[in-house]
Formats: sequence, C-alpha cells, structure tokens
Amino acid sequence: MKLNKEEIITKIKKFLKEIWNECKDIKTVILLIIVMIIMYMPIWGGYLLYYYTKKTWALVVATSMLTFWAGPFTPFFPLCIFITLFIKRHFFNKGKLGDK
Repeated sequence: MKLNKEEIITKIKKFLKEIWNECKDIKTVILLIIVMIIMYMPIWGGYLLYYYTKKTWALVVATSMLTFWAGPFTPFFPLCIFITLFIKRHFFNKGKLGDK
C-alpha cells in the first residue's frame, strides 16, 4: 500500500490533533509535568548530590545524562507524552487514580 504525500500529511495532522485533544485536560498537564520531573530526576538529582557532597561521579553522571537527553534526535518530549497518555489511559480512565 503506497501512500501519497497528502495522505501522509493528513494522518500526521490527525495524530497531532488527537494528542492535542488528550493534553487539554488540566490533570493531564499536571501529570505531564510530574513525568518530566521524574524523567529529569537523575540530572537535577545528580547536580544536587554534587553540590552537597562534592562527589565528582555525581557531576559526571548528571552532565552525561543531560548531554544525552538534550542532544539532537533524542525523543525526550515524545517519550514523556507517551508515558503521560499511557498512565492517563490505563489508570485514570479505569477509576484507580481518579474519577472517570
């Protein structure tokens, strides 16, 4: 099955619109922020650990992880969005962590 350029653009727009509709809820935005904080925890935690203990390995680990996640072609935000929507769909919608 070969797709032409217009069909691909239409599918991409539809996918982005669905993602945007899912992220409009304030609970989802808060959950996304929490997921981003947790994903960046080794970085800011490593810098805090270095600041308080002066252990150079903490600085090296935090800097190398920051270099990796801030690098080009690293899917940090798509990964955070995926994790957020996964948690929302599997926990919030089943009534385990919030109302329906």
